[in-house]
Amino acid sequence: MLIPANLRPVAVAKQVRRNVRTATRLIRMERESWPGRPHPSMWRRGFVSSRLYSFPDIENPSVPLVSDLRFLMHFSSLNPPWARVLLDDKNVFADALTARGLGTYAPEVYGIVSAEGLLVRSAAAHERLMKQTAVVLKPTTGRGGTGVRIVSPAEVEAMVPRFGTALLVQERVTQHPALLRINPLALNTLRVLAVRPPTGPVLAVATHKWGTTRSGAVDNVSAGGLESVVDLATGRLGPAIRLTQDGRRVEFDRHPDTDAQITGVLVPHWSAVRDLTLNLMESFPELEHVGWDLAVSDQGPRVIEGNGTRPAVPAMQVHGSFLDDPALRDYYTNKGLLPSARPRVGGVSTGPRC
Repeated sequence: MLIPANLRPVAVAKQVRRNVRTATRLIRMERESWPGRPHPSMWRRGFVSSRLYSFPDIENPSVPLVSDLRFLMHFSSLNPPWARVLLDDKNVFADALTARGLGTYAPEVYGIVSAEGLLVRSAAAHERLMKQTAVVLKPTTGRGGTGVRIVSPAEVEAMVPRFGTALLVQERVTQHPALLRINPLALNTLRVLAVRPPTGPVLAVATHKWGTTRSGAVDNVSAGGLESVVDLATGRLGPAIRLTQDGRRVEFDRHPDTDAQITGVLVPHWSAVRDLTLNLMESFPELEHVGWDLAVSDQGPRVIEGNGTRPAVPAMQVHGSFLDDPALRDYYTNKGLLPSARPRVGGVSTGPRC
């Protein structure tokens, strides 16, 4: 579509600002993930230098991989801003789940702690809160497990009112025993990435995060946790991966703290996990690219949250490319996250565009 002549300077200025923001983010990622000299070969392909060591297939250019640059440039177009609001605020998300008939799959929200103190949702919710031995307290907005704590109801009641981000007071999910054995220090969760190509919702990739003594009460890799890829067909776990400070992959068949077996273990209730993820996509038609965080209890999967702004697609490729499905490749190509093929010259493809 042509830009009207009188609007072209404005459009150009916006594009310049977007490019500057993208470059700034990419440079920040480079500095945070790589202590050595940059690898020009990676930058030319849109990856930060550490991917040379953390992505198993990175040196094979025929393997489809979403680059850091393309993801930063295009992730904001995957879900519209007005739809991302449903996921970005955890209090809003809890209400949306209930309104769409999925409330029974989520931990109960008893209330929030705000500048006014504890605001319970009802007298009955307050009564249920006080019967708990421990509850989860976490910011209503935020990522990476920052600020998540396990506290007693008495601690919640005694909290001094303060300004800043409100805190969600939520039921603590009891992990399935088979998963609790692997790491009892945190709620170990699944991240199931689901996308909506024209043919309908599909599961793209799934990983299982594991807390460690380093990560404490959360399982986030950025906090020191581990992550295993999950076979989508069977629910079988691959080895747990940790990245060193210089970006290299370290594999663990057994949890390094508990010595519990990880590789080859089947995620309990895997069929129900798949069904719930697709049900979530059907129930949230406004969203087309979501990393759903689920926890498996002995009763089945529970919805913890959805990530619609920046579910870390490039980071998931530490387990290898997940784009074997042509429908997925087409989806990411159409969204600009994968390069389109160059036109054929004399019947021979000239290769992918950078």
